[in-house]
Amino acid sequence: MSQLSSEILLVPRGEAGHFLPAALGWMGKRTTVTHHPGEANHVLCLPVLDFVRLGFPDANGRLDLLQPGDAENLRAGRAALLLDLSNEGPGLHAPTFEALHRNLDGLGIPRDRVILVSQNRMLRLDYERLYGEGLRFWTFEFFPLQVALWLDAEAGPRLFPQHPLDRTGYAPFARDFGPARFLCQNAALRWHRVLLYRWFQLNGMDRHGLISFHGIGADNPKAGGINVFHAPPEIEAAFAPLLADVGDWIPRQARRIDPPAAGTDMVMTLDTRAYADCDLTIISETDFFEGGVERVTEKSLKAAATGLPFVMVGAPRAVARLSELGFHTFGSLIDHDYDPVTEPAERLPRVFRSIERAWADCRSDRAARHRRAREQAEANVAHARHGLLPQLDRVMVAPLLERLVRFTETGALVH
Repeated sequence: MSQLSSEILLVPRGEAGHFLPAALGWMGKRTTVTHHPGEANHVLCLPVLDFVRLGFPDANGRLDLLQPGDAENLRAGRAALLLDLSNEGPGLHAPTFEALHRNLDGLGIPRDRVILVSQNRMLRLDYERLYGEGLRFWTFEFFPLQVALWLDAEAGPRLFPQHPLDRTGYAPFARDFGPARFLCQNAALRWHRVLLYRWFQLNGMDRHGLISFHGIGADNPKAGGINVFHAPPEIEAAFAPLLADVGDWIPRQARRIDPPAAGTDMVMTLDTRAYADCDLTIISETDFFEGGVERVTEKSLKAAATGLPFVMVGAPRAVARLSELGFHTFGSLIDHDYDPVTEPAERLPRVFRSIERAWADCRSDRAARHRRAREQAEANVAHARHGLLPQLDRVMVAPLLERLVRFTETGALVH
C-alpha cells in the first residue's frame, strides 16, 4: 500500500471478539483504535463471534452494542459498520440475513454502509444472487493469519511466547525405519469426520495411522454439534452403508493423540513429534457438507507447514487455496481431482480414492516416496517460516487496508 496521510480510525463497540483490529495491530499496520473519532470518517467495529447471533432477537442481533449517535453517523456517511466475523466462514443462511436486514432497517442504517467481514470468499456471490446489491463483503481470515504469525521464524516467538513452537530437530520424513504411518486429527464432531473415521475402520487403516477422533462422549466438549443417530436425508441417502449400526462403533470416549493436559489448544499448538513420525497427513478441515463455502482454516496451514504430503477432506478448492498461499500440494504424488468438485456426495468418494492411492504408495516403498516428496516438503517447511506471512500480507491484509483508506479519504465503501 502506498504511503498515505490518511488515518484509519477503528471504533470498537462491545468487548470480546475484536479479531480484525487485533490482527492489524499484530501486523504493525497504521490504524488508530479510538472511542472518540470526532467528525472524521471512521469504522465502527462490531464483534459478531458467531454468525447466527446476527439473527438472534436478544441484543437486536448484536446491533444493541452500538452507542447513541452511531446510527446517525452511519446514515450521514461519516461511519461504516464493520461486522467482524473474521473468525468464521459461514455459508449463506437466509433467515439470519433477513433478520439482519430487519434490524438494520429498524435503526435506519443503510445496508450499503455495512461491511460483513468473514473468511468465506463465496458469501458475496450467494448474497447478491438472493438479495441483489446491499451489504458489502470483505474477506479476512483471522486464525490462518494468527497461525502464520506464530509459525513465522521472526514474528512468532515475540507474539506467542505462551505457546512456543518446538522446531528443534524437526524435519519432514525424519523417521527412516519401521512401517509407513499416516496422521489424521479430528476434534469437533462433524459428519465428514464421522464418515472418515468409519471408512478408516472398514478399510483396516485405523490400525496403521495416528488418528484422533473425539467421539460423542462427555469428554468431548464439541460433541453436541450433530446427532450421529439422525443423519440429514442427503447424507443418509449417499452414505447409508458407512453409517449403518453407528451406535456399535462410534467412540463414547475421546480417542486422542494430542496430550489432554490443561492448556492444550487446538489452534495454537502443533505436535511436531506426531508429524515427524508420519509419511502422509489427512487434513480433516472444518467444512465439507456446507454449501457455498470456500476457505481453509488454521488446520490446513499447520499441516502444510510440516511439509508432509496431504489429502484434504474439506471444502471445494481448499487445495487450490493452499497453492495460492504459496505451498506445494504434491500434485505429482497425490491425486487432488476431488478439489474442484462442489457436490459433497461426489467429492467424498473421490477423497477416499485419493487416500487409498496415496496410502498404498506410502506402504509399497517409503524410501522412494520420501525421495520424490522431499524437495516439496522442505520447501513447504521453509515457506511456513519465511514466506507465508508476507504472502498473507500481500493477498489479504493489504487489500483490506486499501479499502479502509479509500473509505477514510472518500467515504466510499467498495467490495
